Amino acid sequence: MLEEAKKYLGLKTIGYIIGGSLIYSVGFNCFILPCSLYNGGFLGIAQLLIYFLESVLQIRLEGENYMGIIYLLMNIPLVYFAYKEFGHDFLIKSIFCICSYSFFLSAVPVPEVSYLPDNITACVAGGIFCGLGCAMTLTSKGSGGGEGILALLLMRKYSSLNLGTVFNIINFFVFGSCCIIYDISTAVYSAFFAVITAVVLDKTYLPSITVNMFIISKKENIENIIFDCVQRGVTKVKGVGAYSGEETNVLLTVVSKAEANVLRKRLLKFDENIFIIEDQSVSVVGNFKKRL
Repeated sequence: MLEEAKKYLGLKTIGYIIGGSLIYSVGFNCFILPCSLYNGGFLGIAQLLIYFLESVLQIRLEGENYMGIIYLLMNIPLVYFAYKEFGHDFLIKSIFCICSYSFFLSAVPVPEVSYLPDNITACVAGGIFCGLGCAMTLTSKGSGGGEGILALLLMRKYSSLNLGTVFNIINFFVFGSCCIIYDISTAVYSAFFAVITAVVLDKTYLPSITVNMFIISKKENIENIIFDCVQRGVTKVKGVGAYSGEETNVLLTVVSKAEANVLRKRLLKFDENIFIIEDQSVSVVGNFKKRL
């Protein structure tokens, strides 16, 4: 097991996981918790469990931040089922992600008073930090656990489900509980923080951004570079330059933003006169598989 961990956890991967989980924990502990706001997903459930232990069962935690420990315990059954369903690469990186999140969420101190003057500013600052941190850990091709692994497991069984649906169900429960336990304003601010986090995540996690690439080149076999580089399908047609009248190749492919960055460099190296048009965030229906 140790040898496999060394195989999958390179220095760059470890840097993404540790850096991302630290940034996320700083954003959440330093900006969100001092405002008594809640996160969505499993972290939000962990917060609700702490409230239940302290307020209902009267178990005093003496000011210590146990959220990271509870989050780790909640992920144990998910990791077990992930081991049955997914490969070692995803599993080992996810275990390291979960442990890293749990450590930093417990280790980063929570200030008694917010650093920022109001809840809106705190939500924006916390959302930026948390979205960026989450994007970094996902870039390692692992998962921080919680609703991410749960959604992947449920999608294996129920093909009609998607990540957004599972996240929304969990967040509805968390923020609905906030309305009952606290007040509507707490739920609204918490939901605002979750939206900011999601927007930053979408903008910074490159594999989630879909890119439509039009590639025009006079050279042949451009499609082989695409096959070799990103393993995506290509539509190829013959065109004619309106000004020069020369025959040219026109290729169309859909890739992620991360794949587009790699593919663009390979294509420019192959043909310095190549012409590439990119259109981001296109809607794709059909046989297009999103990858980690």
